[in-house]
Amino acid sequence: MTRTRTRTARAYVWLTPLEKETWNAKAAAAGMNLNEYIRCCVERRKITLAPPEINRITAVELSRIGVNLNQQVRAMNTALASGQYISNIDEALATVNEVTLAVQKLQLELIGE
Repeated sequence: MTRTRTRTARAYVWLTPLEKETWNAKAAAAGMNLNEYIRCCVERRKITLAPPEINRITAVELSRIGVNLNQQVRAMNTALASGQYISNIDEALATVNEVTLAVQKLQLELIGE
């Protein structure tokens, strides 16, 4: 059974509007609310920034590319194992070129062009 902590005691910190805005921005960049961020700072816990959205998008796209390549290779291996001649080698090459273009597109997105 997991024990949950209920926080009932309060501690107050007075901030200028600029400080609060700055702290909120730092907390948001770390994927935390302000309370969590302040606790991490006070307890000197390591604060890791949330990964950029482009990283998530890139991971999804790379996963799709990997699935497509795997399906293509599996189909070719199945054909070869059953003694079939691969007549669509041009299609396989076109798929490889398509993957190359997709990877290049992702690279440009990552560097912001």
